[in-house]
Amino acid sequence: MAPPVTPRVSIVIPTRNRAAILVRCLAALPDGVRGIEIPQVIVVDDCSKDDTSKAVDEFSNTTGWQVCYLRQDHPRGANAARNAALQVAQGEFIVFIDDDVLVTEGWLRKLLAGLSEQFPVVSGPVRLVTEGPIPGKHREEVSSYLSEILVPVRGVQGEIVPVACNMAAYRWVFDRACFDENVRPPVEENDWLERAGVRAGFVQEAWVTHYKCQRELILRTLLASVWRRGGEGGWWLRERLRIPARRRRLLTRCSLRTSFRAFGHAILRGCWGGVVVGLGELSKALALAGFVNREPRAPESWR
Repeated sequence: MAPPVTPRVSIVIPTRNRAAILVRCLAALPDGVRGIEIPQVIVVDDCSKDDTSKAVDEFSNTTGWQVCYLRQDHPRGANAARNAALQVAQGEFIVFIDDDVLVTEGWLRKLLAGLSEQFPVVSGPVRLVTEGPIPGKHREEVSSYLSEILVPVRGVQGEIVPVACNMAAYRWVFDRACFDENVRPPVEENDWLERAGVRAGFVQEAWVTHYKCQRELILRTLLASVWRRGGEGGWWLRERLRIPARRRRLLTRCSLRTSFRAFGHAILRGCWGGVVVGLGELSKALALAGFVNREPRAPESWR
């Protein structure tokens, strides 16, 4: 009997309570990996209460692909789900997408082609697709808060930061560092990259779409999210990256100026997008200055 073939690529998909969109995410994979041998697919269910396991079974039965399904016995968050997948991943290359991401034809081949000794981690564009209109009069004001990435994301030192919803890396990179389960968006990838000590590249051709349902576009939900994200970013710069006090003051003033301009735009133009930007930057500035601190992640929180 021939020995089992070890897959070269492991695709990791963390998920919770989004079975309907997970079905679409999985269905896009065969076209997305065209030109590459069938990968190992690992779906990590972060204690869902819907038909997530059924969605995985149906995909496996339809395609004949063997899918590794892991279920966490209590909600631990997306980073914990990614780390759980790393424990069983067999591939030389580890690829991360989210359950609300739809890959495009030939995506995986293009993404992997960007890996090199210089860039052992790569990421690609993420184009936003929504069920309804984005709040505000100017789409670009809010789209980045909804994880639309059309150009490389840059860290505080100008480095390219990968995004975990469309990212590939050599397996050995995760021997250096896994994701910190206590760090949340938008800096979970910044934190991981800093600890891994490697450089990331950006593959413009390897794009995916990021599907956002109507529930995520409700203004109240969006405002709460940008406040948390701003505070998380400011806290991380202050407490984890520990940037010098002078640099921190400069960044605080910059965020405050952006916040005031955004609120002014909101008042003059009657634009909710300005409120979204202003609130996020204000939260970041207050966290940078140490006036607000993050709260522990709620056990039921996905992020």
